[in-house]
Formats: sequence, structure tokens, C-alpha cells
Amino acid sequence: MAIASLKDLYFDELSDLFDAEMQMIRTLPRLADAARAPELRETLRKHCNESRLHLERLDLIFTHWGEPRRGKACAGLAGIVQEADDRLNQDATDDARDAGIIGIAQRIEHYEIAAYGCARTYARRLDRFDEARLLQETLDEEGRADRRLTEMAEAHINDDARSEWDRRESPARGGAAVEMG
Repeated sequence: MAIASLKDLYFDELSDLFDAEMQMIRTLPRLADAARAPELRETLRKHCNESRLHLERLDLIFTHWGEPRRGKACAGLAGIVQEADDRLNQDATDDARDAGIIGIAQRIEHYEIAAYGCARTYARRLDRFDEARLLQETLDEEGRADRRLTEMAEAHINDDARSEWDRRESPARGGAAVEMG
């Protein structure tokens, strides 16, 4: 479809976001199932439920315009999902897998934050302030999910993965284990 106006660009972005949310609903449960840390599993499951709400908001916007939703594949998120699948299929310790899952989930969040930010700005420029508010609500939820993932990574998951490496690599570096007693 040719983009001849800001409205066209807005609908293109909304259609992209709709497909991105559909991909999220399919991907987040797989990430949650692969995660070991209970708080990571819970965060991913909660965000999957939020993604369903995001779809409802997008549908509401299309309804407000009286426009059908356009079928459009979100290639950007599809690439990140492929990276997620590749990461999940790698041999890894539980803690390293959790750290990798957080990294993938944050890539997804950052993609969505950028896209929702653009869509919200387009809505404002089109004087669709109710829609901008709905998009901002979703943007806020995406930001909270990203911050929660960062908190988990910084609190312990990345340290747990590093500790596994330290335990595994210490003798290989020529260091002798010394028992204190």
C-alpha cells in the first residue's frame, strides 16, 4: 500500500503493531516456559496478558475510524522472534538461559516502545487525542515491563549467570581451589 498521508502512515504503524502483539502472544508463553526463575516466568505471563489488552485497544482505534484492520506482517518483530527461537535452542545453563530470555524480552519491549511512541505521536498530529491516550497507556505498560526486566537482570539473574561461569571457568584459568577452614 502506498503511504500518501499521515493517516496512511498511522494505519500502517497500527497494523504493524497489531501483528507484533499477535507474535508476542505466541512467543511470550514459550519464553516463560523456558525460564527457570519464577519471577521471570510470572513477568512474561503477565505481559502476555497485557498484550491481549493491547490488541483490544488497537481494535478499538480501528473501530473509531470505521476502518478495517489491514493485514500486515511485522517483519521487525519476526526477526526478534527468530532470535528468541535460536536462543532457546542453544545449550545453556538455567541462569544463562534466563539472562538470555531477559535480553530477548527487552529487545521486544524496545521495538514496541519505539513503535507505540510513533503511533501515539501520529495520533496527536491527527488530533485523535483519545487514541493517543490509549496508545500512551500501552506505551506506559511496555515501559513498566522493560523496567521490571531490567530490575530482575540487575538484581540477580545476570549475577547468577556470571557466578555459573566463574565456577566453571575458575580451574581452567589455572586457579586452584583453596578451602578455608
